[in-house]
Amino acid sequence: MFIEYYWRQSIPYATATDARILLQNYGKQAAVLNLLHDARREYSDSLPLVMKRPIWRKLVRGVARTVSGMPLRRLQRVGPQILDFLYSNVQTGDTIELRAGVAYCLRKFHGLVSDLVRGAWVRYVRRLNASTLAEATDLDEFLFGSERAVLAAVRPALMDLQRGRCFYCATTLKPADTEVDHFVPWSRYPSDLGHNFVLADSRCNRKKSDRLAAYEHLAAWSDRYANYGDQIRDALADPGLVSELAASNRVVGWAYSQAEAAGG
Repeated sequence: MFIEYYWRQSIPYATATDARILLQNYGKQAAVLNLLHDARREYSDSLPLVMKRPIWRKLVRGVARTVSGMPLRRLQRVGPQILDFLYSNVQTGDTIELRAGVAYCLRKFHGLVSDLVRGAWVRYVRRLNASTLAEATDLDEFLFGSERAVLAAVRPALMDLQRGRCFYCATTLKPADTEVDHFVPWSRYPSDLGHNFVLADSRCNRKKSDRLAAYEHLAAWSDRYANYGDQIRDALADPGLVSELAASNRVVGWAYSQAEAAGG
């Protein structure tokens, strides 16, 4: 997910006279952006293609070392103070242990935290690149993309996979009444993962809304990707979506375990 977030930001920002990757660090460019820029250049900007190549594990290791060695040490610094409220800054190995209640709060207030972080991130990048950016530049859009990817490209693959039927009620789908749904709702996990998409008719999609689907549908989702996970990964590679089944499994497992723990 860390690489996916920064992948877009390693695109050069183009002006009338120049095109360069926006600075995200004082002095030298942020190390993660340099790593991703090299991978983009070698594999024609396609993250799904990079994920299928031997370079992927090397890239993950390089980014993990950078994150562990730099941002994690500084994340709890506010001005001259180190508040040490999320985890102990004394790291052992390549892991950290969150303090009691931190994971719950990060999940509970994900939307609020994300908005605050993105706002601060945009202001920081704008300040570092003031001479390059026009005041009217929609920097949030450039750095993070639109709130949802264009989903029309995934419809044909999903339509074949579901044999033209709604994932939830199994009725025959009509072209004008077919919608792409995030199985784990966008409001709970705002990222477009290929294996998290299903096709539904508008009635079922509205009824489900931003809630988790019933356990019977979770079982159907699990069976679907146990049998067709590789097929849909390959089908969605052309639209450029990230289709990593292991990531989607973790997201789905997390979402339903949270609901079960809360008595949902």
